[in-house]
Amino acid sequence: MNSSKAVGAGAFVLVGTVLFTVGLFMIGERRMLFEDRFPLYAQFKTLGQLQPGATVRIAGMDAGEVTTIEVPTSPSGTFRVKMELRKDLRQLVRTDSIATAQTEGLVGGIYVAIAAGTDAAAQVPEGGTIQSIEPVQLADLLKQASETVAMVNETVAALRGDIEGAVENVALTAESAKAMFDEIRPDLTAMAKNGNQVSQDVRELLAGINEGKGSLGKLMKDDALYTRAVEIADEAKLVMANLRDVSTEARRAIADFRSPDGPAQGLMGDMRSTLVQAREATSDLADNMEAMKHNFLLRGFFNRRGYFDLDAISPAQYRSGVLENGKRKAMRIWVGTPVLFEPGPDGTTEVLSEGGRARLDSAMATFLRYVPANPIVVEGYAIQGTTGEQFRAGRMRAGLVREYLMGRYDLLPQNTGYISLGDDAQGAPEGERWDGVSITLFLDNAELAFAGQP
Repeated sequence: MNSSKAVGAGAFVLVGTVLFTVGLFMIGERRMLFEDRFPLYAQFKTLGQLQPGATVRIAGMDAGEVTTIEVPTSPSGTFRVKMELRKDLRQLVRTDSIATAQTEGLVGGIYVAIAAGTDAAAQVPEGGTIQSIEPVQLADLLKQASETVAMVNETVAALRGDIEGAVENVALTAESAKAMFDEIRPDLTAMAKNGNQVSQDVRELLAGINEGKGSLGKLMKDDALYTRAVEIADEAKLVMANLRDVSTEARRAIADFRSPDGPAQGLMGDMRSTLVQAREATSDLADNMEAMKHNFLLRGFFNRRGYFDLDAISPAQYRSGVLENGKRKAMRIWVGTPVLFEPGPDGTTEVLSEGGRARLDSAMATFLRYVPANPIVVEGYAIQGTTGEQFRAGRMRAGLVREYLMGRYDLLPQNTGYISLGDDAQGAPEGERWDGVSITLFLDNAELAFAGQP
């Protein structure tokens, strides 16, 4: 090989080496291989065509690339995406930063966009994981658009018949209006002619009044009639003056009647004394009736009539059958909480539902023929919470049902009681516990025998 060829080969190799080095540095600079970087992770349920080597941007600035993607171990798992980011942008990545997989344009490449965090949040440590938002698939958007278009087409097709019917109705209405106008046109013409005639008569009447013709004309033109009218007005003034004098005398008499020394004060004093005595007698009668209710000779009569005070009866006494007393039998209708109640407006209390009211009406259809002669007790039950919470919930439920029954069927307050029994429901359909209420009618044994009950 001569010297010229050797020089050319050496120059070619040198130029190639320089170009390779420059290209290597350009690629490294583009992929930030020579930058100090730190690792960061994000998790996605779906990748949306995200691949290793994808660009990562922080607040819109190129910050690194996706290095690896760890595949989940189960279908319910997530893809763990590892990213290598420039350290000089680390102060922008905080614990409240969010990573999203986005597309450059409609058909561009996929990159990871990380939103800068807030100053109040702490920096994410190296190798930490930030929150992520699942990427939006173009296919899903197209599918939703296709479904929306199909729905619009169906809606237009469904409304086409209604629109055509509406147009036909408008056309029929216009035809009916035209026909009606044609029918009443002769009447309108006659009314216009009559109006012209009435106007002519009014003009003639006014002309006659101005000329002094007729009663009105004489009243306006005759001075004697005017003089008589003035005399009548003067007489009316005298009558009104006499009426004022009579009214003054009447007011004076009423004032004397109401004065401290007048007869009205004595009458009012007698009425006040009578009312006080009646109030005292009513109070004494109420005390006597209450004492008779607790008297051992008359207690049975009042119990049979339904006069009992549940506030003085403990749950243990009630369960022992103190209201039955061997002469009555309890008939129960059980209604569960899911059927009866629904959450109130505040979400913490319970209120009667529409279905619950209907269920109570159905239950009362069985008992209405026995009230108000026999007492009804609403028993409240609850199974959630502590014993105290159960009794409070049961009393609240029983009170709601009692209030509805009294307002709906005009039940007497003294014949309608309520009591909370916690979760101890003897004879309940589902064992010894119940969540809801029991409407209990205490029916006399004689009425039970007449009704054919054992």
